[in-house]
Amino acid sequence: MLDHIDHQILDLLRKNSRLTYTDIGKQINMSSPAVKSRIERLEDNVIKRYTIEVNNKELNKGIHGFVLFQTTKCERLTNYCEKNSNIINLWRISGESNYLAEVVCEEISELEQISKDTTHFAFSNILSVLGKYNVCDH
Repeated sequence: MLDHIDHQILDLLRKNSRLTYTDIGKQINMSSPAVKSRIERLEDNVIKRYTIEVNNKELNKGIHGFVLFQTTKCERLTNYCEKNSNIINLWRISGESNYLAEVVCEEISELEQISKDTTHFAFSNILSVLGKYNVCDH
């Protein structure tokens, strides 16, 4: 069972997974060995992995969007998504659509091309991201 200190640690790591035990300890008023112990326990069951957030604009991939898919040809869709380097995440979802793809690309035409490429085996709906609101920062 997680307590409020575990949640504080997780919130800090969500914002910056490179924080040291000392940095975290200062922010939550704990010693670095105590923080280390808690993080190791969280890594056993709660923390799946540490990752980075890439500035896609620096990679000339300034378009960020999502594509909702409705299909019965799931294997065909997942194979397509695995091969498309613009698709960075694919989720199986519930509701009218059954897949959600996260896409980054250089041009809006690349986002539209995904819809065209999959038209024979999936109905798609393109969602373009206009801005980002980071809920972890407030």
